[in-house]
Formats: sequence, structure tokens, C-alpha cells
Amino acid sequence: MIKRHLARLLAPFGPLAPGVLFFGSFLLLFAASRLLLSLIYFSEISDVDGVLWLFPVGMRMDTIILSALLIIPVLLLLLMPPFAQRVWHLFIASLFGLLSITLVYFEVTTYTFLSVYNARPNHLFVEYMANPGTVLDIVLANYKLALFFGLLLMAGTGWWVARLTYRLMCDTPQWPYWKRLLVTPFIVLLLALGTRSSLSDSPANLGAAAFSDDNLVNELALNSSYAVAYAAYNFFYQQQNIAEKYGDMADDEIIQRVQKQTGLPASAFDTPEIPLAHLQTANATLTQPRNLVIILSESLSAEFIGSLSGLPLSPELDALSQQGILFDNLYATGKRTNRGMESVITAALPIPLISAIKLRLAQSDFFTLPALLKTHGYQTSFLYGGDANFDNMRRFLSYNGVDQFIEGSDIKDAQFRNHWGVSDGDIFSTANDFFRAQASQKKTFASIILTLSNHEPFDFPDSDFELYEQPRFTQNNVAKYSDYALGEFFRKAKKEKYYANTVFLIVADHGVEIQARGLIPAAKYHIPALILGPDISPQRISKLASQIDLPPTVLGLLGINTRHPMPGRDLLNLPADIPGRAIYHLGGTYAYQVENSVILLRPKQKPQQYSLHNGKLTPAILEPEQAKDALAHLLLPDLLHQSQRYRLPDQP
Repeated sequence: MIKRHLARLLAPFGPLAPGVLFFGSFLLLFAASRLLLSLIYFSEISDVDGVLWLFPVGMRMDTIILSALLIIPVLLLLLMPPFAQRVWHLFIASLFGLLSITLVYFEVTTYTFLSVYNARPNHLFVEYMANPGTVLDIVLANYKLALFFGLLLMAGTGWWVARLTYRLMCDTPQWPYWKRLLVTPFIVLLLALGTRSSLSDSPANLGAAAFSDDNLVNELALNSSYAVAYAAYNFFYQQQNIAEKYGDMADDEIIQRVQKQTGLPASAFDTPEIPLAHLQTANATLTQPRNLVIILSESLSAEFIGSLSGLPLSPELDALSQQGILFDNLYATGKRTNRGMESVITAALPIPLISAIKLRLAQSDFFTLPALLKTHGYQTSFLYGGDANFDNMRRFLSYNGVDQFIEGSDIKDAQFRNHWGVSDGDIFSTANDFFRAQASQKKTFASIILTLSNHEPFDFPDSDFELYEQPRFTQNNVAKYSDYALGEFFRKAKKEKYYANTVFLIVADHGVEIQARGLIPAAKYHIPALILGPDISPQRISKLASQIDLPPTVLGLLGINTRHPMPGRDLLNLPADIPGRAIYHLGGTYAYQVENSVILLRPKQKPQQYSLHNGKLTPAILEPEQAKDALAHLLLPDLLHQSQRYRLPDQP
């Protein structure tokens, strides 16, 4: 009866009836889903000015994706030949069913993704989809019920839409061919306008949904399918037109502004073809260069560090901080591991949305700290408890200076293993044995250890430390386990001969998953960093700093003179009158912070300035020069990447 009623209702649309039904049904479905999400997050968005605009803005986003998806099916409906109609009907019905399954899939995944990342499926979603095995393991381990109901809803919707589409094509009146040909240009034009959603030179994009100063409200206004399609395009084609999105600036001015902010004189930059290349002399002359071990610690947020006014989950790191240099006002550049690696291993300024580790032109001859140290006789290595292929890490590092890889599958006698890999205790034990072997061969080495225990599902081996809370498997408990494993590593390492000639850098890859409010939750980027090593006097540095400042800082402690293009600052040799600076981003929102002043750059938006106090941003009057510095730092990495000028210069 429903099918017959719909056939009568849609009869005036003739062959277009299935397309009209598809458009209207999903417009209602998206609106209902957006309303449900708004009710779920009502307590968080109810006090935001203009919050109700998310519904008309959301309808605009829905119209864009539905119009784009309908162009080909509608052409098939209008130009379907009069012969073999049954075959055509089955094909078109199947096509509408497949499109329905796809749209429902992205809408269903929104609820889980939003709860974790405070965003609709986006570039992170696309990057994870490049590792389907890992994603499936996570889903099966943590979201079985959601997976079951999601698959049920997808299958039911796809079947219902396909059957209904087939019935409509059979039951609705069909126009003569001349009429179809006559209306085709107008229908295509209408759908094209719906896809562009703009009469200006540039079509609407994700920025059209950024109507609010509250990031969550903007995310609710988006359409998940459109957000994923937009991210996938940028991921595969990597043509972001950064200047078109954020603002243009002459190349010379971009370079000069970034050079100035390094704190070095203009005369220090002596290689025009590598604009940031400069000489860095060692802090002390040594008879033997020091080894370097970088411990990139998963999700080691300042929120977990007692000595940084966080939860009392870090007794080991707090004790170690009394023996080295603690940076207590350091900010991560992003919120994913590949961003932490990008900053600490390459020291490159971040490009919004895509990490250097994924950039096509960065897959070889791209500057990294291992590549630099390799030219000075270092043996380079990367140790990770999981799969080193994840997030393109092995490919990027192997082509850019790392000689040897040890990953979870290489550790046969691991005491604990989950779907991510082995525990921090296992990778640290392996690292200690590996460093001992390298030292016995009298090799100078530089190694990166990437931990992974502090990650969902937050499980860890039985260990000799007191849980912070019950139940057992929580992020706070696994953060305390990670700290315990770090302490165990240093207790063992201090007994080894290599320890006396090794500089250690302990730093987070990023903070905890971001679920805070506002355009960018600055406090969530606050992370610890600690340098330990011979002849290092304990001190605490509170000047605002960035992850990209750490590579040049530790480099100065190794006893070698080098030339490199790193834009970061040596924090141990920085004049006191230079203000602190940090750079971080959330999706397309780019933050450039100088002391407590923050410039935010967003696509197709004017720069905005804020004052940061107690983790909260308050609007402030725009300082044009700081806004230009922010734009220069945003544009430079893309400029250097496209011209392949962020690479290793000749060594002294």
C-alpha cells in the first residue's frame, strides 16, 4: 500500500520519481539524525549563540552531497533506453541501494566518532581507513553491539531503497523520450547548482558550515558523507590550495618572516635553495658524539603529569624530571601520532589536514633528524610495539634516514600483546637489549622509541604499581602503567654502559583525545618534555615552546656541528627577550600563539585574535603583524614541500 501511495504521489515526476524520493528521504533522515545529535549534546550546545542555525546550515550541507550523488543516477533515469528496461531497472535500483548503504554507513559511524573526537568523520577517519585491519580489530574489540545494529540498519535501508526504486520505475508514468531530452539540461543544471551551493566564483565547502565560534556546533551542522568525501579528495590528491583557503603572501615575505621568528640573524641562512638551512654549533666540544634516544610517548598529556598540575599518575617521570631539563609549557602541534612524529623527527612546520609523513613529495629526500645524524656516522633505528607500516611510518622513515626497524611482530617473547601490539614494558625491554648490543659494537646510535599502551582499549599487563582507580581498564590506569614502564626502563638503562654517553628526550606524541569546547581547545595540546643525559643540570624551562623546538634543542647536546633547515628554536640557547611561541592545529583551524596571544586561521575566514588564560580563549583586537607571522608559518611548509626545499643541506 505504501508503494502504491508513493507511486501516485510521485507520478508527476515521471522517470525522476526515484531521484526525488531518494533526495527527500535522505534530507529528512539527515535532519532527524542532526536533531538527535543535538539532543545528545544539548547540555553542551544549548548556551551557544545562534545554535539553531545549525539546522538550515546543515540542510545546505546535506543538499550539496545529495545533489552531487544524484547527478549520475538522474542522467541514467532520464536517458535510459526504451529496450531492456528490466535490466536497466535492476541496475539503477542497485545503484540507489548502494548509495543508501554508503550514506547510512557514514551517518551511523558519526555517533561513535563524534563521542571520541568531538568531530564528524573527517581526515582522521580517512587516514584510519587506510589501515582497515587495525580499524576492524578496534571495532570488534570495543564496538560489537554498535557494529551489529549499524550493519542491520545499512542492510535494511539498502534493501528497502532498492526495492522501492525498482517498483517506482515500473509503476510511475514514463515520459516520452523527447520530453526527457528537453528537461535533462535543466535538471543537470539544478543539481550542479545544488552541488556548488554558491553563485560566486568558488563553490561552498566545509568552511560554509563554520558559522559559529563553537567547534561542536559547526560539526553538528556538517554532513558526515560530505565531510568524508572532502577529506578523501584532499588525502588522495593532496592539492589543498593552502593560499586560496587561508590567504596569499609573497614567497620572499613568507621565508623572511619565518626566518626572523627562529631568533637567528638573517645572515645565518646561507643557502637560498634551502631557505631555512643554517649552521648549528654544538653546545660543548666532545671527544665522542653522544647517542640519542627519543622516546615518543603515546598520549602523554600534561593532564596525566603530577609535576605539571595534572593527575598524580606520573611518579616515575616526576622523579626523572628532578635529574634533567623539564619543559613545562610545551605544546604539541597536533592530535595524532603522525603529527608528533612529524614535529619531533622532522621538525617541519605542520600543514593543516595532512601530515608530512603522508605527503607524496616527502617520501624521499625530506629532512629528518635520523637522516642528518646518519651523515655524521650514527646508526639509526625505529622501535615500535605495533605494526611499523601503520600510518605510512615505515615507508616514510626508511626512505628518510632510518636504517633498522624493530616492531611488535619481531618481539616473540612479549609478555603482553593486544590488537595494537606489545606493551610498553616489552618494547622498553627490547630497546634496552638493542642499545646494549649497539654499544658493545662501539656504534654511535640514534633511535626512536614509539610507545602505544596509552591507547584504547586501555589494557595492560599485571605490573607492580598501584592502580589509580577502579575499574582496572581506564585511561588513567594505563597512563600510570606507561609511566611505570618508563621508570623500569631507566632503572635498567642506568646499569648499562651506553647510558653514560646517551642523551634521552622523552616527549608526548600528542595529548589526550580532544573533546573540549571552542574553536580549538588550546589546553589539550599541553604536553611534557624532558631531556636527560650526561652533564645536564636539572632545571625547569617555562618559556612557551613547541614540539618543533625539541629537535634543534637536543641536537645541540650531541657534541657535533651540523647544518639543517629546522625552523624550531634551540631552547637552551634562546635569548631571554624572545617571546615564547607555539603552533598547533585542529583539522583546518590553525593556531599561532605568542605568549598568551593566539591567532586563529580558518579556511575562507578572516584571521581572529584571542587572549589565552587558564586554557580559555577570549576575543582580542587583531594585531596585523602577528597575523602575518601566523599566515607565513602556515604557508611556508606547503611552499617548501611543493618545491622540495625542506631537505638535508651539505654538512660542515
